[in-house]
Amino acid sequence: MQDDAVEALADADLERLEQALVAARARLTRLDAVQGLCVAITMGPDAEISPRWLEAVLGEETGRPDDASLLHELERFRASTAKALANRSLVLRTHRTRTGRDDCSGWCSGFLDGVDISETDWFAAADPEELDELLFPIEVLADALPERERAAYKPNEWRKLVRDAENALADSVARLADYWAIVRAPPSTIRRDRPKVGRNDRCPCGSGKKFKQCHGSR
Repeated sequence: MQDDAVEALADADLERLEQALVAARARLTRLDAVQGLCVAITMGPDAEISPRWLEAVLGEETGRPDDASLLHELERFRASTAKALANRSLVLRTHRTRTGRDDCSGWCSGFLDGVDISETDWFAAADPEELDELLFPIEVLADALPERERAAYKPNEWRKLVRDAENALADSVARLADYWAIVRAPPSTIRRDRPKVGRNDRCPCGSGKKFKQCHGSR
């Protein structure tokens, strides 16, 4: 399926897909986590989508005959997510709780699943310190920090950290996408065909004048 040709799923399609995930007893039953995973495998260092992504969503028993429709809809969802990420129109599907609060933990856990299944190790393909900093808000929201690091925060400090990470999640995802875009396709260095001419050097045109008094003054 060509990602640039796929259409975004309608709300009714998304609702049916989530119901199908629940009915199939999938490993991930909420689309917030599935979207997080799809975003990670799209933006990361792999040139091709990891073949393990469906197993990461459904669990080990994928590909059964009765899964055909579900697999197709999941692929449509992945492709539409990739397209939205590419054209910067992605809206994060965080989980809305009964109290009306946006819960980002499932989305971020799904994203970290996508990092884990990457065929190319994220930290081997990029600067580990830079990547640690970029992933930190997502690890906070997924409650995935090492226990010792998590324990270093007082309760009020942790609550503020989570709140700040929630408010900045969309920006954090955008920064990660931009970071990987540069890592995967670094800007080419401009090379000159001839040495740079200083302003006080003789003009290369052969006039005998200094460059700043000849072609450098134009």
